[in-house]
Amino acid sequence: MDILSAHSPIKFGFPSLKLFTLPPSQPYKPTPRPPPTTSSHVLAKSLFQRINIDPGLFYTSLDIKFVLTFTAIYVTTVLYLNQYNARRQYRPWRFTKTSTFKALVVAHNAFLALFSAWTFVSLFTILFPLWNLAVAEAGPNYYAHVAELLCETDSSAYRVLPISKSLWEAGGSYVGWLFYISKFYEVIDTLIILARGKRSSTLQTYHHAGVIICGWATVLYESPLGAIGYTYFTLQTLGISVPVSFKRTLTKLQLAQFFVGWIWGYTYLFMSYKVPMDVTVKGINNGSTPALKAGMSTSENAVSCLSDSGEAFTIIVTSIYIIPLIYLFGQFYIKAYMKQGK
Repeated sequence: MDILSAHSPIKFGFPSLKLFTLPPSQPYKPTPRPPPTTSSHVLAKSLFQRINIDPGLFYTSLDIKFVLTFTAIYVTTVLYLNQYNARRQYRPWRFTKTSTFKALVVAHNAFLALFSAWTFVSLFTILFPLWNLAVAEAGPNYYAHVAELLCETDSSAYRVLPISKSLWEAGGSYVGWLFYISKFYEVIDTLIILARGKRSSTLQTYHHAGVIICGWATVLYESPLGAIGYTYFTLQTLGISVPVSFKRTLTKLQLAQFFVGWIWGYTYLFMSYKVPMDVTVKGINNGSTPALKAGMSTSENAVSCLSDSGEAFTIIVTSIYIIPLIYLFGQFYIKAYMKQGK
């Protein structure tokens, strides 16, 4: 089923059943390469880009055993400290009343606000030059090239036209990995709440535990709100009054973020793009693009945006994670701002 015209280079239809095989796998994807160790042309002046990423650290951080172990330790610690605070009748821990603790909290929130803003700006400075390059190189295959740019991060998997830079090579790998790693650091948010003698809510615990697993998939739509949110926490820690209307608007934006992310993710499942016939035939004959064969849909030269069941599994798991998050944020909004005329 194609919801666009027959001549459209981008098509929407039911995905191939090959994308839903278990266990999920990525037989056509090479092992992820660590981000470049030298500054890219886009982020050459960035402080973060000057930090070289150790390949061992990179691969360890992407090991599912490491991710699940860290998440399990986080959840177990939170559950224990919730009980500990309950036994203490939710009294703040002694050191939270010191000026040092306040300074650390301000520094923590200010750093994450600036880092989130840097992530958001960096992604746009990476994407726009690539977009312009697609216009210059793609010719009549412009829309297919743009679709490929968004679907494939690795230029070795490109099928429409060769492009000098992929999202991965142009700096997207660097920004995305640092943003992903920041999700591990953000569990300090929960520790700050617990140190103040409060209980970590289900929303707080679920959000931070789940976002570690799905964090890399949220880079495009979470970073701007992270900048706003942590700016708010910084002001709050400094004792600066923040209007309730601002808090309410921030929660609405977070809910909108989850809805957009949920819809955006599922778009990848149903989208395909047309490859020029000569490119398709050449790729099949020389065997250079096995992902092309796996991604073929009912149209002879339409390639699925997703290449394998590993990519589809990631989209589905992330989307399932977002559904309870929308419910929990909705419950928080109702309780905080709608009941008792707040």
